[in-house]
Amino acid sequence: MQSFAWNFDAATVAPEQRGGAHPVGNKFPFTITDAEVRETSGKDGGFLSVEMTSPAGSIRNNYNLWNKEPKAVEIAQKQLSALCHAVGIFKIGPNQGKELIGGRGLMDIGFQKGHEPSPEKPEGGYVELKRVYDVNGNEPGKAPAAQASSGFSTGQQQPQQPPL
Repeated sequence: MQSFAWNFDAATVAPEQRGGAHPVGNKFPFTITDAEVRETSGKDGGFLSVEMTSPAGSIRNNYNLWNKEPKAVEIAQKQLSALCHAVGIFKIGPNQGKELIGGRGLMDIGFQKGHEPSPEKPEGGYVELKRVYDVNGNEPGKAPAAQASSGFSTGQQQPQQPPL
């Protein structure tokens, strides 16, 4: 197997996410229970495979960090950065991603595109990790939701953010 020497610093990559055997749902609490670097079947690259386990089941997400396509690597780095920000583990070194084991957060699981429930297959098909959050439900790399006010009021309402 090809050797993949690497160091990753999530503080240098903006977090980004993209929308297994885990039920579909939002904000499942998870713990990272496994992480390993694997070679692609074509032996022309590799990926970091991370297993997240919740009370409902486990799911693996692969981060395509070694690929001949720079865009694939960029996407993988942003998604890995989102995970690192969510679990608060920013540095991954030569331990094949093992530094992530024990990291905790919340995750959304959804159907892969084209595998949604249908009349022919009402239970749907393959699922995937869609989003991760920190243990408090905050988006990676974004400020926490506003805390309750101190009781002081200016009498003015704060503008509402439009939904994304």
